[in-house]
Amino acid sequence: MITTLSSQQAPQYTQFMLNRYQFNPAYGGLDRSLSITAGLRTQWTQFEGAPSTQFINVHLPLYALDGSVGLALENDRLGPLNRVNISGSYNYVFESIVGLLSFGGRIGVNQVEIDGSVLRTPMGSVIDNVVDLNDPILLTNNLRGVSPWWGIGLYLVNDYGEFGLSLDNPPSNGFEAGSSQFNASELLTIYAKTDIPVGDLFTVAPNILIRSDFTQTQVDVGALVYYESVFGGLTVRGFTANSRDAINFIGGAQLNDNIRFSYSFDFNISGLSTFHDGTHEFIVNYNLNKKIKTGEYPSIIYNPRYN
Repeated sequence: MITTLSSQQAPQYTQFMLNRYQFNPAYGGLDRSLSITAGLRTQWTQFEGAPSTQFINVHLPLYALDGSVGLALENDRLGPLNRVNISGSYNYVFESIVGLLSFGGRIGVNQVEIDGSVLRTPMGSVIDNVVDLNDPILLTNNLRGVSPWWGIGLYLVNDYGEFGLSLDNPPSNGFEAGSSQFNASELLTIYAKTDIPVGDLFTVAPNILIRSDFTQTQVDVGALVYYESVFGGLTVRGFTANSRDAINFIGGAQLNDNIRFSYSFDFNISGLSTFHDGTHEFIVNYNLNKKIKTGEYPSIIYNPRYN
């Protein structure tokens, strides 16, 4: 009997508001200078085979091209499944009647690998460390498949805040890994935030992230509070019985003119909470904080008010 399995493919990020280029290529260059962001996420710690994700991305404005270029690398592991994604992007930035607008796209490759040595089946057996899956499709060796990956995005910045819209992998495409067939689903991402000054010292930045593969939708809502060089806040992920997941605490600091560090902890509120010790995510951002001397400087500054 052949069975089709469906699962969440894209990694979940708690600190999405501090890592906007990772999910939207149109954000490229909006940090004004060379910007490098790297992160590590360990999800559901102490849960065997739990997801773990590492990523790094870099983007910078190229004024001679009226936009920006960037590169992103992501490694995501879930049990025996490991996915590596690498992509490059370009986005065009211009001033419009509604604010600073950016349109961009990315293209790259998506590699999926299955470690067959850790697979187990109900009808299989392990004798003297020799695994027999007793399955006509699954194998105990490594299975690997590669497919193209692409995405498009839009990003708007004005006096009222920011709004981003991106779509990955339209239309969805399939590829083979050994005898297995994988289908990389489309992923729609909607992001919005605004900055609200509170007195002379504080700024509150509410934000929302909506992600959907057109089968399941996940919503994150929260806010960060900025005070001089430090910030903190929380988000809530999931507002329905099928999507309720976690309350997430975020804190960080701008360590100097170039480096920002942040950490988040996800306190799970779903049925999985009794099986793990929470989720940890670390992000470091380096911003050169200097104009890139490529072509003529623009009459507009590609930079949101707050990072």
